[in-house]
Amino acid sequence: MKNEILLFSFLGLLFFIHIKTYSQNEDSVKNYWLKQIEINEKKINLGELNNKISKDNLENIFDRNGFHLIRKGVFFAQDIYVDGLKKGDLNVVIDGERYHSACPNRMDSPLTRINPLDLETVDLVKGSTNIQSGLGGVVMFNRSLPSSNLGIKADLSTVAGSQKGIDFSTSSDFKNHRISLRYSKGSPYKDGENNSFADSYNFKENYDYQLAEISFLGGVENIAYGGSFSYTDNVSFPYLLMDERYNRVFSAHLRYNKHKVYFNYTDHMMDNDLRINTMLMRTSVTNLTIGAIGDFYEVVYRNWNAENFFKNPMINIQNDLMPDVSNYILNLFKSYDYKNIRIHGKAGFSYQTVGKKEREEFYKQYFNDVKLERFFPIFSAGISYSSIISNHMGTGIMLEVNSESPETESLFIAVKKPGTKPAWSGNPNLNQPIKAGLRGLISFDKFNLEFFAAQVWDYNNLTNKKVNDSSILTFENVDAILIGSNLNFSNEFIEFGASYTWAKNTSKNSALAEISPLSIRTKLLSPQLYNFIGFVEHTYNDAQLRIDETLNESTTAAWNKLDIGISYLWSSVNLSLEVENLLNTNYYQHLSYLRDPFSSGSRVFEPGRTFRITFKTSQLF
Repeated sequence: MKNEILLFSFLGLLFFIHIKTYSQNEDSVKNYWLKQIEINEKKINLGELNNKISKDNLENIFDRNGFHLIRKGVFFAQDIYVDGLKKGDLNVVIDGERYHSACPNRMDSPLTRINPLDLETVDLVKGSTNIQSGLGGVVMFNRSLPSSNLGIKADLSTVAGSQKGIDFSTSSDFKNHRISLRYSKGSPYKDGENNSFADSYNFKENYDYQLAEISFLGGVENIAYGGSFSYTDNVSFPYLLMDERYNRVFSAHLRYNKHKVYFNYTDHMMDNDLRINTMLMRTSVTNLTIGAIGDFYEVVYRNWNAENFFKNPMINIQNDLMPDVSNYILNLFKSYDYKNIRIHGKAGFSYQTVGKKEREEFYKQYFNDVKLERFFPIFSAGISYSSIISNHMGTGIMLEVNSESPETESLFIAVKKPGTKPAWSGNPNLNQPIKAGLRGLISFDKFNLEFFAAQVWDYNNLTNKKVNDSSILTFENVDAILIGSNLNFSNEFIEFGASYTWAKNTSKNSALAEISPLSIRTKLLSPQLYNFIGFVEHTYNDAQLRIDETLNESTTAAWNKLDIGISYLWSSVNLSLEVENLLNTNYYQHLSYLRDPFSSGSRVFEPGRTFRITFKTSQLF
């Protein structure tokens, strides 16, 4: 209640927006510590945050200014959340290439499955200010260009304590070409009470996971090209009833000037064979994305097909879980700047169709007038005003409206389950969501305060439904309000951030599900002494008492976490030692309790005390 009172006291202001900032680096290593936000342009690019890459954990980028990672499994298996929006509300692109999750439960989120050595920046865009923005924005990974000089980079990270693993990356540049390699291997972590996955989550044992990746980039004059292959296996997902047994991703691209064509293909399989079970569940999935992108246009084709079964000596249920769905997308985008005003707009469409028409009978059990072909207009329009009042102060405000097509999963997923367990069905008749938002920012020297408010009509929300005495988990259109603020302060020795979102399902007069509680992060940095820098970081997450009980969402308690570390910087070498969760706190996050239809329903605890040693080097010859 006190958080709501504080929040509503700011409603008279209702400013909000995101400042484009440049995190300074002291040398080519691009240090772990992001320095203070600075007003260093004549205009504030509203809705954007630009981060130089720190080479340790990408998690450090996605835990600030309203962004959070939702842990679904070990190590690199995370999804992203921002200001109350999540999953398909945010698109993920790499150099303009869209990457879709093949797994309906987003085990294979592309967010952190990228070799950090290839990356230069990550742009976190809230809102519709980019051609590839979803309802809530877009995360854009940007690779650095290969160097014309011979250069070698290497990054070795090992963890011990509650987590055990190794992550090694290397890349070599020569004559505008680069080859990069990455290999990771480790075991599932233990929580603060030293319980393993086998102890707590019904696994037969603690299975090692691994990741291998190779990529190639090159270019000659106005032409650029590249390709990659990555492979993971045995990634444990205690939040879900199944685990990722393997995931293979192939990709390639060709660019001429500012025009680029690309494809990526994912082959994914998950099952419950790592668990103690009486029934084998398995889902095999393929996803193909082909696209073209330029300054003002985007064309995308996606095909998604998934087959599922439940099997034991008494039962054999086969499901066309994602029945060969194709999605065709066309977007056109234009922005216009005049003095302190920016106007942007997008227009396009999404056409989605089911290839396996026989699946219509499944949907007809629950819905009338089933539509297996859907056409949705895509649009956005926004206007922003920003002003640099002085070298120390800036303000900005933005008003926008945008609409995207429903997620393919929300429309067409289809799973019949054994016994009395509720089926999972998409709603082919969903309306597309429309969002109107207001954002504002006040920035003063090393301090910035962001406010946001959004009204979403026809938001696609999960719901439990009774049809002919049968229960199903499906999707419905609801109206929702999201209001919040993000406060940040940073100087040479302190980094402080606080984020809070209040959200309401106004159609049902209840709390909107899966909303992160108040989060406060404080980091103290030491002066650099003999090339050493140390830090102490405290994270506080408040209890979340606003929940959607109709979806079996449960409350979560408040928790505190303390991390410490020290780093040695010399020339092109960076050596660091960190202790995460120093006090071995046993805690779980609110966003960890997923309502996916294959969720385990377990509260999954985070890792206990973990020691991380990282060695990084970059050398030009």
